[in-house]
Amino acid sequence: MRKYPFVIALAVAGSFAACLTGAVSQHYSCDDPCYGLDEHECDDPCVACEGRCLHPPPLGFGDPILLWTGEATDAASVPACPAEAPELVFEGYGGFGAEHVCPACQCTEPSCELPPGLTGSTSAACDGTAATSFDAPAGWSGACAAPAAVSSGELGSLLVHAPTVSGCAPAIGAAGAQAELPAPWSVRARGCAGSAGKHTCRDPSTMCVAAPAPLPAGSAMCVRYLRPGGAPECPEDYPELRELYQDYDDTRRCTPCGCGPVEGSACTALVSTYEDDGCGQLLGAETVTLAGPKCVAGPELRLASMDAVWIKDEPGTCAPTGGVAVGEATPGRAAFFCCQSGGVIAVP
Repeated sequence: MRKYPFVIALAVAGSFAACLTGAVSQHYSCDDPCYGLDEHECDDPCVACEGRCLHPPPLGFGDPILLWTGEATDAASVPACPAEAPELVFEGYGGFGAEHVCPACQCTEPSCELPPGLTGSTSAACDGTAATSFDAPAGWSGACAAPAAVSSGELGSLLVHAPTVSGCAPAIGAAGAQAELPAPWSVRARGCAGSAGKHTCRDPSTMCVAAPAPLPAGSAMCVRYLRPGGAPECPEDYPELRELYQDYDDTRRCTPCGCGPVEGSACTALVSTYEDDGCGQLLGAETVTLAGPKCVAGPELRLASMDAVWIKDEPGTCAPTGGVAVGEATPGRAAFFCCQSGGVIAVP
């Protein structure tokens, strides 16, 4: 019979909740830690909001989240969700560029190349009769070379081949490769959320939202607009509109770089032949150009070595082609967020 007056006293005093501290049971009114809520509405009457107390958004908006927005093109520079709001709920992009610029195409320089060698014939007409090739060393610089020795009477003529011009190759800058296009966006966004006791705020008209204190740089509390269609009118508590995109279609590319034909070349070489293998006893010398080879007729041609020097070494140039920007980056469906003022980089 003694416990009934105690129960009646509790009823008169109002609703109570209990927190256990060791073996001691301490009683608190739900009006104290939950500030005006009925006992059944208290998530935990012994815990206060450890996040932020915010007004619930109007219909058509999701619960508040922590939204970071920054000028970042590298995924490594996007901050991770904080421990207070560890759940990643949004990844997005903003600031899409309507145009892209391709790096200028360039071409490697051509070069005058010495004749690849000589061709001997037994006839006096350089017609290839019983031909014998006297090839210059690979990458010949014109220094004395002794490809073979031919005795007197074995050759009736020598064909001195013409010099050539190497072609051009496409290149971009010093690296020699076309650079990748930059990201089509200039802004990255990341939304984070976490669990929190919604009914642990002093003001019963607000809700507790998981968030660190203070907010990280570049972050704000935002609500996402959930209805389809265009941009919403942001509520008073979340006045700043952010337009972001979760995906995009990127068809941008640059037409391949190429090089036109070599133009303006003037390559003239003096090729000398010798009867000894040390380029000491001159047999003869001929000037050859890009126009074609020269024929040297005998008799008594005895070839043992040869050398060459440039008289005119002007390889010319090649005009680059390509490097034209085509395609575009098209963002997907927009995601609209309304945010509290301050701490967020504006998204174009």
